[in-house]
Amino acid sequence: MNARVSGGRPVAWEDAGRQIAPLLGSYSAVAVVSSDPFAAAYVALGIARAEARHRRTVVGDLVGDVPPLRDLVVQEDAHGISDSFVYGVSLNRIGYPIPGVQNLYIMPSGTDPDIGEEVFRSARWKKIISGFGEVGGLLLLVSEGDARGLADLLDKLDGVVLVKDAELPAAPSAVVLARVPKATATLKLPIHRISERAASIGNRAASWRASRWFYPALAGIGLLVLASIGLALGLVKLRRPPPPAHVAARSTPTPTPPSPRPPAETLHVAPPANSADSAEAAQFTVELQFANTDEGANLFVRKNGRALPAAAISPIPIEPDRRIWYKVTAGAYTRRNQADSLLLALRNSGILAATSGSVAAAPMALLVDSVPSQGGIADSVRATLQRYDARRLPVYALMQDYGGALIYAGAFARADQSAELIRTFRGAGLKPVLVYRTGRAP
Repeated sequence: MNARVSGGRPVAWEDAGRQIAPLLGSYSAVAVVSSDPFAAAYVALGIARAEARHRRTVVGDLVGDVPPLRDLVVQEDAHGISDSFVYGVSLNRIGYPIPGVQNLYIMPSGTDPDIGEEVFRSARWKKIISGFGEVGGLLLLVSEGDARGLADLLDKLDGVVLVKDAELPAAPSAVVLARVPKATATLKLPIHRISERAASIGNRAASWRASRWFYPALAGIGLLVLASIGLALGLVKLRRPPPPAHVAARSTPTPTPPSPRPPAETLHVAPPANSADSAEAAQFTVELQFANTDEGANLFVRKNGRALPAAAISPIPIEPDRRIWYKVTAGAYTRRNQADSLLLALRNSGILAATSGSVAAAPMALLVDSVPSQGGIADSVRATLQRYDARRLPVYALMQDYGGALIYAGAFARADQSAELIRTFRGAGLKPVLVYRTGRAP
């Protein structure tokens, strides 16, 4: 099985998947695609094992009995994706847990491993993907790059991870979230090095046989030397006077253990307050960059602010060490093609490089303030945004159908991602509420 993975060992491809997993933290449905289905499957497993540490993750086989995934399913002739989409088997019955790994499940291809074009084009994917987004889970679908109907499926997903391949001929306009051109470097010992080591050991053995009389003699001499040294030390000890009676040995103070560290602060984030607005949420946005400092993210927004509608800065913890990175996004749209247009415009203007940026789903934000409907609403909104900017609190406005505006902060795919920004605004004396954001950029 492993021999069919070219250009790297399976564990190295899994390591490559683990390395890019933090880039997918804000997504809920992603395809892992390659002309080498074995490599794609191992990369998907690496991503899945990393993400399963904090959310439910499912890997689906759209290749057809690809061994890295099939071998993890203990049950023989297990029902899978083809049985669900063709014969109506419930999705709840085709997800098989991986022994010893919490939150990780495999959806095999099914009793009929040939995944047809109708499965890729099925409208059911939209509902399935929506379900993963609502619970904060992650669906990874492994596919070959030339699969028929792949382009239709990718239109419904958040994007694709390309493994080994530079291009995706079946879906040239797909949103590429990450690329894995090769496996991670692994330690290898060339065969000729092994042979040289064996020959060296053999030569030493031959030398031992040739001079076996020498080593016993050397050992005898060593024993005589040690005996002489021991005798000399004993004589010195006998001649040494005893220590004065009044001299007391100094006591060593008992070390004081360090005080225990306080437990890490946790913050429970309630679900969005306006669940009824989830279907109308302005969920599509353009991810512009990830900055490792707040200053770097704010500098990018100030430099390009006029071209960035509804610009948001979202501090988000990234695995594996949960370090905070600052995600910069722009746009808030109900239709994906609107976000695609903004991404294209930003690339054409030179604000983004030709391959930078991506469209993502981030339906949630913090509701911070509101501006009622009134004459001169534009001036009132501008004045409100300036007040928050003076306090170094990044916010943006979305106009509402009733004529007023809502003031938001951040843009999140999952509720728990908003915890750090909630702390920031609470520290400023405000009481933000997590909601599904609605409206349009002014």
